[in-house]
Parts: sequence; C-alpha cells; structure tokens
Amino acid sequence: MQSTYKAQEGLTVKVVYDLQRRILEIFSLFRVLNKYYYKKTEIQKQIQPLIFKKFKEGLKTVRKNMDWLFTIPTALNTLSDDFISKKDSFRFPDGIILFEAWMNLGLDALFPRVVLHFKFPGFLKGEKTRNIFQFIYSFSRGFGFPIYFGPEFYNYWFRLAKILDPLMKWVYTVCHKANQAIFLVNQKLKSKRHHPGEFESVMISEYENNVFRGVNTLLHGYFTGEQNYLGKFSSLGETLQNVNFSYTIGDHAMSIEKPSSVNTLKIPLISYESIVQKYNIDFYSYIKNLMILNRLLTKKIAFYKKRKQNLIKSYSFFDKIRLYIELLIPKRKLSRQFSIIRICILHRNLLEKIKDLLWTTCLYTHTIHSPTSKELKLRFLSKRVGYGDFDEESTNSIFLTIIRLYEKEQRFIFDDKEVNNALKDLRDQMGKMWLYFKERQFRYAVKKLNEMSSFSLDDANYKVKINEILEKLLPIFSIYELFNRSLAESVYPESKGQTKQFGAYLAKFLAWKYNPIGVNFINLFNKLAFYNWSFLIKKKKLNYKEFFNFALKLPIWKNIPSMIKEIILKS
Repeated sequence: MQSTYKAQEGLTVKVVYDLQRRILEIFSLFRVLNKYYYKKTEIQKQIQPLIFKKFKEGLKTVRKNMDWLFTIPTALNTLSDDFISKKDSFRFPDGIILFEAWMNLGLDALFPRVVLHFKFPGFLKGEKTRNIFQFIYSFSRGFGFPIYFGPEFYNYWFRLAKILDPLMKWVYTVCHKANQAIFLVNQKLKSKRHHPGEFESVMISEYENNVFRGVNTLLHGYFTGEQNYLGKFSSLGETLQNVNFSYTIGDHAMSIEKPSSVNTLKIPLISYESIVQKYNIDFYSYIKNLMILNRLLTKKIAFYKKRKQNLIKSYSFFDKIRLYIELLIPKRKLSRQFSIIRICILHRNLLEKIKDLLWTTCLYTHTIHSPTSKELKLRFLSKRVGYGDFDEESTNSIFLTIIRLYEKEQRFIFDDKEVNNALKDLRDQMGKMWLYFKERQFRYAVKKLNEMSSFSLDDANYKVKINEILEKLLPIFSIYELFNRSLAESVYPESKGQTKQFGAYLAKFLAWKYNPIGVNFINLFNKLAFYNWSFLIKKKKLNYKEFFNFALKLPIWKNIPSMIKEIILKS
C-alpha cells in the first residue's frame, strides 16, 4: 500500500507498517467514524429547531428585499457555518469538513498521508539544529483498548475451555470495560479521544560532530525528553535513510527506530526548504531572533536584580529593616522613599513574565491580533484591570499588551527602550509571516473547504476531488497548527517549567515500561486482538480488502450511516 499524496521533491520517510498495525488500524478508523457520526446526528437534532427558525427569518428578509437573488445562498451559508462551528473540534476553522471526507475514503484513510519537516535552532548544549517531523493522520488513535470478541465469534475452542471459562470471560470483556472507564474519565476531564484528524510529531536534533539524536512522543503527543542516539551521519538526509518512524495503535505515540526487517510504508515528505519557498514561512529565522530576545531578557532581569541589591546596600540599617517589613506585607505598595526599589521589582517581575510568555503563548499572538480574555487571564494580572475593554486600535502583540495592562495595574511606566524595541521588532517579523499566511494560504483553504461542503457523495469523481484537495490543504493545516501552538508545546518542551507539566508526567507514567496498567496493558490486548483477527482471516481466507469490508459490516457500527458505508465499500 502506498500513499496517494504526491511528494513535491520525491522525498519520503519510512514508516513501520506491519500486519498488526494494518489490521488494528481498521477498527480504530471505524471506531472514530462511529463516534463522529453519533455526535453529528445528536448535534443535528439539537440545532434543527434553530435552523428552521433562521430559515424562516431568511424568507422574511427575501420578501422585504427586492434584490433577493444573492440573499438565499448567503443565508444558507450562514446556517452551514453555524452548524459546522458547533461540531468543529479543530483549531483550523471548519477543518472537520476535510477530515470527514478523508475518513470516508476508507482504505486511503488508514495511514499517515504526508510528513512536514520544520527546522528550528538548537536549544540544548551542543544542539545545532532541531528538526520537527509532523505526521498527518485522518483520525486519532486515542488512548484505548482494541475491539475484538470472544472465542465463540471466531468459532474456535479448546479442551480446557470449561475450566478456564471464568477467566476467559474476564479476558474478553476487559477491553470493553476499560474503554468505558477511559471514556468516563475523559468526560470528566473534557478530553478529546477518538476524533477526526490528528497531528503527531517526533524530533531529530543535530549536535556537534555530526551526531544525531531523536526524541519520541508519548500519549497525546508529549515529548519523552529522553534523547536516543541515532548515530553519526553526514546530513539529515542520510539520517532519514537509516531510521524508521513508528506509530502505535491505542495511543498517540510516535517513535524513531533503527531499521529492521518489518514492512515499511514510504510517506511523502515536504521539506523545510519547500515550506519556506512555497509558503513563505521561515520559523527558523524568527526563533533565532526570539532566542536573542530571550538572552536580552535574561540579561535585563539580572541587571534589575543587581540594581535592587546595590540600592539596598546603600540604605542605613534602620531603612533596611523598614524596607523588609514593607516587603513582607502582601499587596502593599512601598513608600515613596523606596520608589526606585519598587520600580526595579516591577521591571524584573514583568520581564520574567514576558520571558515565560515567549515560550508558552501561541506564535500568532506574538504579532498584532485581537486578544481574547482567555489569553490575558494570567496569574500576575488582577481582574480589576479591565482587559476586556480593548478596541481595535489598541490591539498589539501579546507581550506589548501585557506590558500595557501591567503598567495600568501597577501604575508605573515600563521604560526599558531596548526591550520595547526588541519586542516591536519581533512583532513585526511575526506579523509579516502571519499576515501573508492568512491572506494567501488561510483564505485559500477556507475557500476550498466551502467548496467541499457542496460536493455530492454520488459524484463519480468524488474520491479524485477529495485527494486533490487533501494534497493542497494538509500542508496549510499543518503550518496553521504551529502558528496556533506554543513553542513549549510543539518544539521546545524544556522551556516550560517542570511544575507545569502534569500532563507529560501522567503520560510518562502510563507509558513507563514497568507500569502494568498503562500502555503495556494495551499492547498486550493489541496482540491478543491481532491473533484473534488473524485466525479469522486465515479461516475465511480473506485478503486485506475483503477483511476491511467484513469489519465494516459488523453490526457494532450502528451510527455510521448506511450511505457512508456503501461509499467506503466502493472505494
């Protein structure tokens, strides 16, 4: 099986695609489809009265307006947008349209379709370059156990069946019970599991002396933090020729492995150079300047700290005692005598927060945008600041906005011109990239999604059209994801404080090789499910396509519409 995506330069990477993955991935796809169409049906029922109401209002508008020709499609598009926005769980607006169509392609939706390569400056000691490889899937392989049935379904039995019957009943129901438990936990945590569309990344870093190291991801895309030695190679291209990428069924993990005898699938690769040339996106240069600013902030923080210490040294013994007493009283402003000390403290506190925000805020917020209340609800800002009252003219980068709000709250002026100028330069550099991307690529993608919503499933060229749009839009979706994620989340996990990484710690615990109730437990049942389905395939003498059709016809997929099943079976 080969990806239908056309590599722009003939570049590919190797992804492990053994028989176990091929079989279990089928059920992952159908599970996501079943859940997705269930949710879609429920939402349609909920908003149907609203649609009728808006449609009636639209008809009234038509009667009153003599120039009514273009009113109807506008009204219908508005209704469509309202519907899509309610069920859209992706950061790219209306992206669910694309992933639904992709899943409906059946067999062509089973494996990663394309890989994008993003290059960033090194972060750790000796690290020259950090390369992120982002794999794009049509659906999520969320944390969960495989789907399979008891021995009676496969029609096999053995002599000790009666003796082991109590144990066997438990073994063949544990997956169902475990999935129910995971579902309840996810509901409590409001986590998304088994959803259409997924982006998973792995990291390959080049160190001094041509040493290359890789970092895998755990559940839900958390980087492990453990760097695996890949070897010494003359270039990244040579490194890619000597490694395989691997993903697992039952979680979101991606890993880098040494070549082995297992079957692999060649996935088209879009290189960093192609992204810069075609999409005019150069994250590498931007992050270089961001790191220069980060060093400047570190230097300035040390400067204000030292200045404060020198000022305190110049005070008399009694003034020092008075100062320390005032500092111990929470939320009390220092007296005028210590106003310079207060200015130093405020400057240092603000610079520390900005330094943290460099890594923990979405990249697009680094330039001019309309800030949301969610962005500005930071711990060091009080609610009385009134950050919801910003008008269009006052929008700015997240850093300059925070400075303005902090000045307003603390009633002081942040007058460090060097930092202010550096933040403005950073804002303008990101602004050029983000504005160009929004005006060219983003608008184009939204237009194509709007066209897709009118495609007929009965069209003989439906599959061809969807494949063409996938080839054009998936890179745009991938780039949009990076703009809408923080650097700590997508590239530099080390930049985030250890106390703020609870999700990563939980993922490490569940993926720990000595943990019997985490990923190891899932892998055990994955193997058991694979053996059962393999037995059925051999017994019925099915090829891969026939088994795919057999699995889709199982009665457990009650929520997948029969029309969708027919389209998938014909694909």
